[in-house]
Amino acid sequence: MKTVFISYRRQDTAPAAGRVYDRLSRMLSKRHVFFDVDTIGGGKDFVTEMTEAVKKSDVVLLFIGKRWLDPEHAPRICEPEDHVRAEVRVALQSSPMLLPVLVDGAVMPRADKLPEDLRGITTKNALPLRHETFDDDAENILATIMGGGRKQRSWEDQGSLGAKVGYAVAGVVVAFALWIVLGLTYRWLMGQFLADTIGNSANAILLATIVIVGALFGFVYEAKRRKRRFQELA
Repeated sequence: MKTVFISYRRQDTAPAAGRVYDRLSRMLSKRHVFFDVDTIGGGKDFVTEMTEAVKKSDVVLLFIGKRWLDPEHAPRICEPEDHVRAEVRVALQSSPMLLPVLVDGAVMPRADKLPEDLRGITTKNALPLRHETFDDDAENILATIMGGGRKQRSWEDQGSLGAKVGYAVAGVVVAFALWIVLGLTYRWLMGQFLADTIGNSANAILLATIVIVGALFGFVYEAKRRKRRFQELA
């Protein structure tokens, strides 16, 4: 299972980073995605937690917005104690993959505008994340993280129709088996069949309910099975 560290500046790209975090959390589970708002507990040392998290990550997503390198003020990224600078520096030194994400038309900063210890990011292939094409861009980012192409997105695999039908039928069979067991138990305890007790109309409604519930159970089980298989492959 891959682990992902999300680096961003709150006043610059927090909404975009948060939306991508939500998708990654559903795909990999929250414990495999480091996002400081949710991951660092109160009272913990931020620098220590961040450094260790970056070193343990397989991928570091670096969100760069139009204010990431503010041209109108002294850039915070040039401050020695800036936390984003520290994250990127550690990532360049230790992370197997550093993936810059250019948010809403932002461009990669020029190397001569960056501190020397961060200039390595300008050699990394960046991916766009635009509001108008957010879903496609986000899926492309996730595909890159998982090592697949745009046509190889495992989370888009909705399963074949045959598999879904098969699991639905299996769910119905299981539901009917439980119904038969319940009916036999009732017959043994009460001395009469349950169907005779509840009447024909209620019996028909109950049978239809069994079919629906069983099919839904089969669909849900098949979906969870696919998700579990994907997480194991990730």
